[in-house]
Amino acid sequence: MADYDFLFPNLCCIPSSKIQKIFALLKYLYFIIAAIEIIAEAIPSPNLRFFTKSLLMPLLIATYSQSLSGQWNRFHRLIVAALVFSWFGDLALLWVPGNETDRLLMRTHKDANYFLVGLASFLIAHLLYCLAFIRVNDATAPMLLKSKPVYFAPLLIYMLVLLGLLLPAMLASPLNKPFIAPVIIYAIAIGMMVLFALNRYRRVNDMSFVLVATGACLFTLSDSIIAVNKFLYPFALSGVLIMLLYAAGQYFIAWGCLAQFNKEG
Repeated sequence: MADYDFLFPNLCCIPSSKIQKIFALLKYLYFIIAAIEIIAEAIPSPNLRFFTKSLLMPLLIATYSQSLSGQWNRFHRLIVAALVFSWFGDLALLWVPGNETDRLLMRTHKDANYFLVGLASFLIAHLLYCLAFIRVNDATAPMLLKSKPVYFAPLLIYMLVLLGLLLPAMLASPLNKPFIAPVIIYAIAIGMMVLFALNRYRRVNDMSFVLVATGACLFTLSDSIIAVNKFLYPFALSGVLIMLLYAAGQYFIAWGCLAQFNKEG
C-alpha cells in the first residue's frame, strides 16, 4: 500500500487486498473505455470522445504502475513517461478541427496548430520508447540490426513509400506546407521506435519481443492512417481504425515491457 500512499492518501485505511482488486479492475476498464471510444468515433460523438480519449492513457498508466508492485527502475520510468506524453498528444489532437465547420469542443475553440502540439508530444513519446527499448536483458546477444540489417528493409520501404505519397500532396496545399518538416521528423522518430523494438529480438524473452514489436507496428499503422486521412485522402471511419490500432498498440507495448521482467499483464 505504501507504493500508492502519495497518489491516493485517502485510501490508506482500505485493506491492501481490496486496493489490489481495485487496481486489477483498471485493466478491464481500459478495454471498456477503449471500446466506448471507438463507438464514439463511429457515431461520431465529439463530447463522448473527449471523456473516453482523455481517460485511456491514465488508465493504462495506472494498470502498468499497479502491475509493477513497487518494482520501479529506469526502464519502467521511461515507459510511463512515454505514456504520459502520449496522453498529452491525445489531448492536443482532440482540439484539431476535422473540417471547416468543426470549430468548438467543450465550448473551447479548436485550432489546427494543436496538430503540431500533438505531433511534438508523440515525438517525445517515441524517443522515450527508443531509450527504453535499448535496455535489454541480454546485452551480449548480437543485435539484429547489425547481424541481419536486410530484415529492416521492409520498414524502410514502408516509410519511404508513405512519405512519397504524403509529401507531394502536402506540397500542393499551402495550408499543409508548414507541416512538411515536422511530419518528416516524426516519420523518422516512429521508424526508429519500430526499429528499436525489432532490435530487441533474442535480447529479451520471446513474449516481450512479440508483444512490443506488435504494439510498435500497430502504433505506426495508426499514425500512418492519421497522416493519410489528414494530408492525402480523408475517408469515413478513419477515426475508428486509428483508435483501434492505437489502443491495442499502446496496450501491447506496455504489457510487452512488463513481460520483459516476467510481470504478468
